[in-house]
Amino acid sequence: MIHRLVVLIAAGSLLAPAAEIRLIAHRGGVVDSQFAENSPGAIEEAIRRGYWMIEVDIQPSRDGRLIVHHDENFLRFYREPARVAELGWDRIVRLRAQPGGSRPLQFYELAALACGRIRLMLDLKPGSGWTRAHFEHMENVLRENELLESAIFISNDEARQYFKGKTRVSLNRAQLQDALRRNEPVSQLYVLFFHGRDFSPEDVELCRRTGVPAIPSINIFHYPQGDHMAQARHDIERLRKLGVTHLQIDSVYDRWLR
Repeated sequence: MIHRLVVLIAAGSLLAPAAEIRLIAHRGGVVDSQFAENSPGAIEEAIRRGYWMIEVDIQPSRDGRLIVHHDENFLRFYREPARVAELGWDRIVRLRAQPGGSRPLQFYELAALACGRIRLMLDLKPGSGWTRAHFEHMENVLRENELLESAIFISNDEARQYFKGKTRVSLNRAQLQDALRRNEPVSQLYVLFFHGRDFSPEDVELCRRTGVPAIPSINIFHYPQGDHMAQARHDIERLRKLGVTHLQIDSVYDRWLR
């Protein structure tokens, strides 16, 4: 029996203990038949399940409020075809999600919910509405809720430039290699973040060597054809065998990780 265990370990067949895994919930928490994405219920369920972090989507409204919402418009969960950038808060506050019946959150409300309970990965949706004042407001809100140093910014080049050095920002493989050539202190500044299906053993080794966290993403949107559950499970098991401990996932996949 002991001999067989040694053989399995040597062959890479055993995954690291579940306690080492740090899960990041894509689209603002546990999204299912009860909870809409980026909703208070989804966030609370992610906290209850022991997620390490939630990835949330932020975009400005017409009147400059920072709205926690994934899609360009509100059609998918709120049956409102208007874009976030077209509506002011007076309209947005009246929307109700199906399922759950909650309204969209503003960023400061999200931060208050997360304070002392869970970390934030922030995806600032691209568009022309972003200003430096928005970034300054986000920085202040994150500081007030003691969330800034533990946050990760994963998109929007202007935001990544603003927050670089204040907290971690994401890079792809080529960007990380460029940063290494510039002799930047990469372990303090960056995470390596892109689709899990594209993460190679060389990427994981690069992260080990440089001290940069490797964070593959395993999202439903990455598998438009075929059985997304089977494809996601294959990628998760492959990445775990490579020693990856941080994973950004859609919550439907956490059955293989919790």
